[in-house]
Amino acid sequence: MRSIELYNRVVGWFDQAAITQLFLCGVAVIVIAALLLSIGRLRPLAHTLGLLGVLALMFALFLIHEQRVVERVDEYVTIKHWRYSETARFQARVALLGLPAAAVFVMLQVLWTTQRRRRRTLPGHLKDGRISLVHGDYDAAMAAYNEAVKIAPYLGEAYLQRGCVYEAKGENAAALTDYDHALRCDPQLAGAYLRRGRLRTELGELDAAADDFDHFMNIRPNDVEGYLNRGICFARKGDSVNAIADFQRVLKLTNHSDFADPARLHLDQLLGREPTLASTSPPPTEGNGATHPALEAAPQPQHNEPQ
Repeated sequence: MRSIELYNRVVGWFDQAAITQLFLCGVAVIVIAALLLSIGRLRPLAHTLGLLGVLALMFALFLIHEQRVVERVDEYVTIKHWRYSETARFQARVALLGLPAAAVFVMLQVLWTTQRRRRRTLPGHLKDGRISLVHGDYDAAMAAYNEAVKIAPYLGEAYLQRGCVYEAKGENAAALTDYDHALRCDPQLAGAYLRRGRLRTELGELDAAADDFDHFMNIRPNDVEGYLNRGICFARKGDSVNAIADFQRVLKLTNHSDFADPARLHLDQLLGREPTLASTSPPPTEGNGATHPALEAAPQPQHNEPQ
């Protein structure tokens, strides 16, 4: 009996004004949570506020359903009855059952709308990152690509571009991790194979680099940059036959100095058996107008043999 009396006393402690305030506070907190989600800020706080708002509304409905009043008829007779009408109590029961589902639906709608709006900004972040990288502002480029990865964690291009920034900063392990992630997101992302193959060549991982260049050539079979870099990899491995074939293929496909000159240089070294072969390096990543990481990450034009 004491438990029941305590329960009724606690439930009856809230008057109609307090219940109204609970409703208003719950609605206000939910609106604040929705606004935070819509601008993409303080998401954990927004989720917590949304939950507290729903709980406040549910508690107010619970009070409407459970509150009783005691009326004294005379000295000997008292009557207990529900404070609110049966219609109001029925509506409270329905709301108690449907409110959590409705709250989840609304929060998901807000989240979906927010994500769609943020995805519209993705091309701008990628463009800003490329511009910053070309100008050597690595911190700004990294910030832009981090935001792109946050918006679209499934987009291989974002990881590829960020890997280029890591590579430009000399953080090769982080660059390889991003190239790996880019290819897990998009196994047909040719630029990631090219960048990873070049970096692996520089690190001496020649077999893995050759595999990357093979994948790149399968996707873009007439790309002279693939032949040039694979030829350098073969030369470092000591596979002169395949290296010569790749360099000759470059010269056959294009006479563009950015590709033909390095290919001709390496080819002359191989045919002349010069001792400087071991120190041969891939074309510089900056300064020749075509092989900056930010540009290589983007699709490259194919140089086909003139008809």
